[in-house]
Amino acid sequence: MGLTVANVDIRGEGGALESSPFSLRLARPGSMEATVTEAALMAFLEDKDLGGIHSVSIKAEGGKLHVKAKKTVLVDLKITAVASLRIVDGTQLWIDIESVDVMGAGAKNLVQSQLTKVNPVLDTKDLPIQATMTEIVIGDGVVVLRGTVAPP
Repeated sequence: MGLTVANVDIRGEGGALESSPFSLRLARPGSMEATVTEAALMAFLEDKDLGGIHSVSIKAEGGKLHVKAKKTVLVDLKITAVASLRIVDGTQLWIDIESVDVMGAGAKNLVQSQLTKVNPVLDTKDLPIQATMTEIVIGDGVVVLRGTVAPP
């Protein structure tokens, strides 16, 4: 399962929607804003095989993702992490771990190696329109992605 986007706002001139297959055409370049909720990020990560990491919770605040999870290694180890998001080539959204604490010890490599399985979190090539991401805003429980859309 891919990442669920809660809301997409596309603004432009001369737009035309096609229903089958779904596509959007614009006469001129426009702007895009997409919103992803904490719940959608949690569901996306829970759906991936993260090598025993489970019970993921995420808070999107202060420009960062604050993650709590557990990893089972004979017993459940509590993990807290701070992550950021970055745009790669204008088309992909990647999650990067900034810091990790596992029961008082740093374990960044343990968690980062698992995240290589989920990156990119979002790829605009999967969208029905040519989109380029230019900005990420993280806060108030959501991730807002802003960018541009272009005619085909």
